[in-house]
Amino acid sequence: MADEIKELKLKSYAKINLCIDVTGVREDGYHTVETVMQQVSLCDKIHMLWKPDDSGELKIMLSNSKPYLPTDSRNLAYKAALLMAEKQSPSGQLKIHIEKRIPVAAGLAGGSGNGAAVLLGVNRLWQLNLTTKELCRISASLGADFPFCVLTQNSRYKCALGTGIGDELKPISKGLSKYFVLAKPAFGVSTKDVFKGIDECVISRRPDSEELVKGLKSNDYDRVYENMINVLEEYTLKKYPEVLELKKKLSQTCGVEKVLMSGSGPTVIGIYSEYGAAKKACMKMRHEGFESYWAAAGKGVKGERNVKL
Repeated sequence: MADEIKELKLKSYAKINLCIDVTGVREDGYHTVETVMQQVSLCDKIHMLWKPDDSGELKIMLSNSKPYLPTDSRNLAYKAALLMAEKQSPSGQLKIHIEKRIPVAAGLAGGSGNGAAVLLGVNRLWQLNLTTKELCRISASLGADFPFCVLTQNSRYKCALGTGIGDELKPISKGLSKYFVLAKPAFGVSTKDVFKGIDECVISRRPDSEELVKGLKSNDYDRVYENMINVLEEYTLKKYPEVLELKKKLSQTCGVEKVLMSGSGPTVIGIYSEYGAAKKACMKMRHEGFESYWAAAGKGVKGERNVKL
């Protein structure tokens, strides 16, 4: 029926990098990487409302809880809806509201996660019946993080090895079962600038992603932590001393087992075995003036409802 209204409420989860190595540069200028990525419980909430009509036109209305974020085709969620509209020519109104909790420009794939959730939502609302594999493939045109976000939001896998520009995925059955503190200074970092700058840096240590994955599968955390290396730190920590300071402060918190920058930064991750230790560290980082959150592995875990402290 033309006046049938359909509604969906989804969650869009943050992504962290357990390691990143830069392996080369393609002819088109994009860098190739090898990275192990994992979904964590910090999430945005997506509310979608589809009202079909007989106007012959598709009207997309996007809103979000952060007034400084774009609500037009500059927004990845909006772009995702437009991409799905190419699969058919729907007529009606698609309303999308995003309640933001994942920090912006933080190296946590918040925007890509929002776009992935919209892809999945539209696939259901318009009954396109595209598989996860098909959605991963078509989403790659929107950004390197999209396939991972689609995979982990629409399957049992919450961890994957990424190669190419990070969009060629090999799912990993088991991720890092720990608590995380995600902290960042009050500014964002340009991923483009970081990858441009890394070419001039000397990389002192590189991760062995194969060893890291073996450690995840066997719960050998020493093996995992030994290979939790992000080579992009070579640029970001020198360019932005505030990120280096944050990493040092997080390294001094009680119970922390590993500290690593996620993505191109500026978010720094602290890893803890105890929930209480992660919570206290998060509060300490907030007291120090950093935007700080805590999270756990995957979704549906203890404390998910109180991500921000």
